[in-house]
Amino acid sequence: MCLIVFLLSACVATYKAADEGVAGFRDLQIDKTTYYVEYTESARVSWDRIHEFVLKRSAEIAKERGYPFFDVLAKDEKEVYLKSDVDQIAIPSMGGALNSVPVTNTYQNEGRVEGRRVTYKIQLMRE
Repeated sequence: MCLIVFLLSACVATYKAADEGVAGFRDLQIDKTTYYVEYTESARVSWDRIHEFVLKRSAEIAKERGYPFFDVLAKDEKEVYLKSDVDQIAIPSMGGALNSVPVTNTYQNEGRVEGRRVTYKIQLMRE
């Protein structure tokens, strides 16, 4: 049961700012109405979910600045490596046969984990 809960929780992504870590949103104002909006997450999170987070942040920026609309001028998605405090991952298995001894395989990840980053360039609009 604990394994099922762990596996399900591993796929959950939380919408948040990237202030306290690598994952989350960041935005950069280019001019009065143009922004880059970026969202970075673990590779376990679907591209669709990350795009939803970028769209949500884009809508928040438009609303905060008093604009009812925004247009996506460009978008980019890429695989990235994220810095991690974890440099070794141990994955236990129950063995291959009924009488097999459980085995743990250890993998080195050099303090990096695979991630995904989506970046939109948006234009705030009144009409």
